[in-house]
Amino acid sequence: MKKRLTFECWHCHRPYSLLRDLEGSPKLAVECPYCGKAAVADLDPYRDQTVEVFKGDLAIETPTGATLNLPDVIPTAQPED
Repeated sequence: MKKRLTFECWHCHRPYSLLRDLEGSPKLAVECPYCGKAAVADLDPYRDQTVEVFKGDLAIETPTGATLNLPDVIPTAQPED
């Protein structure tokens, strides 16, 4: 699933948006188009595990996966070398 996300550069603090695939790793490697610095955006703090609960005699809890509750602007951090 691709989605346009807005990031804030850790170096120059300018916002920019990129189209990114949200499947897989909770960490995205991005690069600021203004200053050219590489960055890492960690999406893991914004993941919520969703569970469906059915009411009745056969009450079953079914995990449906992670849901992202992303802020309007995602902060980035300097990548570890």
